[in-house]
Amino acid sequence: MAPFDFFRKKNGGTAENSDTVSVISSRTNGRLSTYDKNQSYELSQMPTESTYSGSNSAVYSDPYEDNVPLTNHHVSQSYVYNPWNPQSNQQTPSDIPAPGSAPHSERLPMSIPPMDQQKKRRIIPWFTAIVSVIQVIVFVSELIVMHKYTGSIIATRPTFNPMIGPSTYLLIHMGARFTPCMHYISGVTDVKTKNFPCASSTTIATNVCTLSELCGMGGVSDHPDQWWRFIIPMFLHAGFIHIIANMLLQFQLGGSMERDIGTLKFAFVYVASGICGFLLGGNFAPDGIASTGASGALFGIIALSILQLLLNWQLYEHPKRTLMSHLIEIVIAFALGLLPGLDNFAHIGGFAMGILLGLALLRSPLKLRERAGQPIANDYYPKSKSLKDRFQNLKIVFSGRHPAWYLWVIVRLVMLVLAATLVIVLIRLFNNGGGHCSWCKYLSCLPVNGWCDNGYIPTTSS
Repeated sequence: MAPFDFFRKKNGGTAENSDTVSVISSRTNGRLSTYDKNQSYELSQMPTESTYSGSNSAVYSDPYEDNVPLTNHHVSQSYVYNPWNPQSNQQTPSDIPAPGSAPHSERLPMSIPPMDQQKKRRIIPWFTAIVSVIQVIVFVSELIVMHKYTGSIIATRPTFNPMIGPSTYLLIHMGARFTPCMHYISGVTDVKTKNFPCASSTTIATNVCTLSELCGMGGVSDHPDQWWRFIIPMFLHAGFIHIIANMLLQFQLGGSMERDIGTLKFAFVYVASGICGFLLGGNFAPDGIASTGASGALFGIIALSILQLLLNWQLYEHPKRTLMSHLIEIVIAFALGLLPGLDNFAHIGGFAMGILLGLALLRSPLKLRERAGQPIANDYYPKSKSLKDRFQNLKIVFSGRHPAWYLWVIVRLVMLVLAATLVIVLIRLFNNGGGHCSWCKYLSCLPVNGWCDNGYIPTTSS
């Protein structure tokens, strides 16, 4: 049945004896429009053949061209599919209220259909794939350099690496976060006769390198400033166990999250969380502790995943089970971070940054989107890219919104400001010598077997 025939029967008459005819036009994206038969139209103003068909139909052009503002249209409210309200999905266009008959708060909720899983699987998580390839290449390079310096790819002397990988000294030489290479420490960086282990050290007797030789990467002066050690460690790993665990989590959780929120947002949160984790460790971990790995970045992604779950609770088939699995992951990771060789500060800093940026970048809560609805005025955007039209588009985006929508915009801005403030405060604190917190070390160690005393560098009076 043609659209015109449907509405002709709905109105209880024919086109010849009806004063007004309701039709659905393809130009108006399925919205219901009314044409007054008694009104005279120019040939260019009459509906097109694609709009309706009848016994006396002719070929006319649509009077509602794209350049006509929607506010001048006699268009009723758009029909919106709502997966949570089956009754609304059975509405026919003729049952939709006329414009102005219902307030904005009573309009149908926005359409938020879940992404088709097959379509989602076809999206390639490019950032996750590229970063993972780089991390694997860098780890292979660590093993090659370790074999070149010591004749073995696994550190067994003077101490065994439980992660089954290179020595800590080699990781420092290749760019691990190590504060003596990054800022001034009185009695440590300003004493040129002070000896450190070398990258090739296999016995305690080989502690004959200067700090500049140990740090490498161009060497350091009395005031080291190798700031890039907040970034490079995201691509270094302490051993086979370390990189395998990170790769599994990165592909499973990171790939899915990148498909959900897009590559740019995912990459921004990943890098920012990793940097924030190393900044926090650089301020509060002992100076002699070297840190590597993408744990901070991955904890930022875990934070994103939890926020995605909480903001879209109704879209998940088993939300409580999913939330519980994330909480178990966090508890296990923080417990392991208390063991020697792992950095809980990277976990804490990455998670905090993930929460802040997640609230700023993720879509607003599903309940809020259902309540706020979709203003009709926001359907129209001029095609022109001029500055004037861009300003008009901005006005359209911010006009006719529910008050809760404006409140969420404020929340986003506050979270962005807090994220920037956190990074700035940590950088200034680090440049001034660190956090100087005596009890903070217990966040990353257990006070047994002298574990919390690891990383202490004896100072020498200059």
